[in-house]
Amino acid sequence: MKIIYIMDPLCGWCYENSDHTLKLYNQYKKDLDFEIFPGGMWTGSNVRKQSPQMVNFFLQHDIAVAERTGIRFGEGYFELLKQEIILDSEIPSRAIVSVKKMAPEQTVPFMVAVQKARYYWGKDLNLDATYLEICESIGINPQQFSETFHSEEIKQATLQNFNEAVQYARSFPTMLVEKNGKFTIIEQGYAPFPELEKRIELLKK
Repeated sequence: MKIIYIMDPLCGWCYENSDHTLKLYNQYKKDLDFEIFPGGMWTGSNVRKQSPQMVNFFLQHDIAVAERTGIRFGEGYFELLKQEIILDSEIPSRAIVSVKKMAPEQTVPFMVAVQKARYYWGKDLNLDATYLEICESIGINPQQFSETFHSEEIKQATLQNFNEAVQYARSFPTMLVEKNGKFTIIEQGYAPFPELEKRIELLKK
């Protein structure tokens, strides 16, 4: 069995999934494989500058996310919303794909840390320094990460990753279980941790 998770680092609804995705990983990592596919929500012609209009849109959804899930958005994030930064999913997605190649067992913790970097700590996901700090915190060699992150190989692998992601789902977040070649969606949007655990246990039988 394998857990397949389709997400985007710039998706607020994916941030609300971060805590229980990490909890699932820690609980099942010895029994199940986990594969993360960033979906490329804002890439290419969809790259945007964080404008006041977009911020208003974000805040409406963030309030709904917090009310439904109980997750907290940090003060640093609200400060970040005051800046006109570029919103480009390719950059944080490429960081996640880099770790998939370098240290697959660290992909889920790294992905969660990337989401928290923006939505809690208010870090700019366009900056290398954001990822190097995360690497140091979870034991990934920063220099090796930087070389991988900027390689042409990983840039192409990230594009391929986006193409693979849409074969599983076109909405974020979506979590599936693959068992004997059959795919079962266990989450699309948000599901409480006990419900996810129950669905996984049923599929394990």
